Order: sequence, then structure tokens, then C-alpha cells
Amino acid sequence: MARWSRSSPARVAAETDQSGGGQPALILPQLATLADRPPSSGDWSYEIKFDGYRLMTRIERGAVKLFTRNGHDWTARMPQLAQACKVLQVDNAWLDGGAVVPDSGGRPDFNALQNAFDRRSTAQIVMFAFDLLWLNDTDLREQPLRVRRALLRDLMQESVPQAVRFSEDFPQDPVSLVASACKMKLEGIIAKRADAPYRSGRSADWIKLL
Repeated sequence: MARWSRSSPARVAAETDQSGGGQPALILPQLATLADRPPSSGDWSYEIKFDGYRLMTRIERGAVKLFTRNGHDWTARMPQLAQACKVLQVDNAWLDGGAVVPDSGGRPDFNALQNAFDRRSTAQIVMFAFDLLWLNDTDLREQPLRVRRALLRDLMQESVPQAVRFSEDFPQDPVSLVASACKMKLEGIIAKRADAPYRSGRSADWIKLL
């Protein structure tokens, strides 16, 4: 299967900002700030807060490494997921996402995720990817979130296994989304500034709403 085409319009736009450096060995995640109400102004997108483990995925010429939010290498603990990530049609990439085990209704089950690690039976773990930080020779972290996610969506439209999924964002108003999340017993909603770059560490550009 061919690698992802360089003719994608979003890809061409991103390539105008070349870092000139090599792919980093480690990128620590951007973390959300807890808030008691949705933002009152600005351009924001809203995603489900998955009840699971944060997962940073590094791909380099077919070799995959899976890191925790603190930078620990957990590749050996999730061999099936690492193998699934090799199907992504890229040469080099960094993805930000979450590792979960869905229940029978498709909702993340944190107890099932913990049990999978305790029993060393992690084949049911799924990664929901929600950000793309590096693609081939391009550092995307200075690009706005909307650009990074457009590239990620294009990438995920290629043939990928069920173990690797795109984390959708939702157009509904945040108040309705939070109410729906509570009704479905989800962990919450993450609001992200659509025009902001990616910054490792705690950030006011990402807000967690309960």
C-alpha cells in the first residue's frame, strides 16, 4: 500500500513551516486545565474526555513506540496496539491520543483497561487519536489545532485497523455536550482552542469540563 500522498492540500499548507530538525525522541503531552464553565468567547472545539490512559505514539520508518504522559515507554505492554499503528501510511509521525477499552456499548471502561494490564492481556485496547504533532519531515506543533486535526483526519481516512480510531469533535454547544456526557457517564468534555499551537505541559488553551 502506498504511503500517504503528498498531494493533499492540507499537507502542502503544513509543509510551508519546516523546522529543519530531526524528529524528537520524546514529546510530552499538552494537559488541560480544569474549569467549571465553558469558555465565553473564542474559537473552540469540543471532544470527549476518554476514561483511559494518555498515549503519545512515535512512528519512525515503521518502528512504533508508545509513551505514557510521563514519558515511560509502554510499547512492550501493548504489542498489539503498537503493531496496529504500523499500518498508518506515514514515514515518521507523532500522535497524541488515549488508550481505552470500550465496553459493550462502546463507552470507555477504565476498570477493564486496568484489568487488561493486570492480566497482561491488552489485545482489546483501542487508541483514539486526537492530535498530530509531527508528520514525515514536518513539525506541526506551531500549526493551529484546526490544521493539525485536518491532517490527522485525512490520515485516518486511509485504511487503518479498528484498534486505531479518530477522536471526533462535536458541533453542539458545550452545555449540551456536558449534559450528554454526564448522562452517558463519561469522564467529561475537553474544550480546545482551534487557533492555538501545541504546547507540552498544562495549558489554558485546553479546558476540561465536568
